Amino acid sequence: MSLISDLEEDYLDEDEIDLIKLVSSSADVTNQYIIFEGSNKEYYAINVAKVEELFVFNKENIVRNHTNTPIIGISEIRSHMSSLVCFDDWFGNEKIDENLYEILIFCYFSGEYLGLIVKQIIDIVSIMPDQMQSSSKSNELTTFVASIALGKNTYLCTIFDTDKLLFDLYGDDSMSNTHISEPIMSKKLVVFADDSKLVRKMAHDSFEKLGVQFKIFEDGEELLEFLETISFEEIGIFLLDIEMPRKTGIDVINALNKEKKYLNIPIIVHTNMANSSISDTLYSKNVSKIIGKVDFETIESSIREHML
Repeated sequence: MSLISDLEEDYLDEDEIDLIKLVSSSADVTNQYIIFEGSNKEYYAINVAKVEELFVFNKENIVRNHTNTPIIGISEIRSHMSSLVCFDDWFGNEKIDENLYEILIFCYFSGEYLGLIVKQIIDIVSIMPDQMQSSSKSNELTTFVASIALGKNTYLCTIFDTDKLLFDLYGDDSMSNTHISEPIMSKKLVVFADDSKLVRKMAHDSFEKLGVQFKIFEDGEELLEFLETISFEEIGIFLLDIEMPRKTGIDVINALNKEKKYLNIPIIVHTNMANSSISDTLYSKNVSKIIGKVDFETIESSIREHML
């Protein structure tokens, strides 16, 4: 399915149409990113797998929100009542004249539909894990920064934290609460990796409440390095994000599948970018379960089901 409808073509020039149509051909590739420009003229990115469709913003019918929030209103998009969020306003950039925002990026991740309002789409590029540098320690709204080529020049691009975006818009402390009927009695480790500072903190709090032994890493390379220091018999379960710098969740899964000693250790993927193609790929790689973010109640039940 094309990510842009025929009606949109009347409102975009030929280059924009070609660019947006390119998204649909790459929608099952985990390293493809839509690059867009902020009001500060810096570049930002969102993974293609989180994007359903692109629309011309000024064509949408909107029920306006008049409170002081990044949510500018609600619109019915493809039969879904979806919040429309001004990216610049949420990220802390200057919110410019609304007429200067051209594109509505219709997203679906972590079980939520929303429209991300951005100034303009710049390009669609491949960003490989080894091009990414973790940035969440210096800015909790981001996950990593990458150097990208646009034309003949190279620029820095920020990949923002979509989990943090959803938490800021809709979340509260109950999102990270686990339903603790009784502690999980196991001496084996829960090995967890996620590039989001917010998700790592939520995981830490959740695992402590569950009483499990755990190790938390911010990318796949850290996790793989740790495996060299312990016996596989100490591990009870792997919980992996997909989209991480240096080594992705899929990189980790591929490495685990090469070692027979890990084949009986369950792998749970928690991600907000598992479209049907990605899900099929994951299940073909010995993944036991896929969980949407940020669902720590299901993570708890999965630990109980697969580790004990």
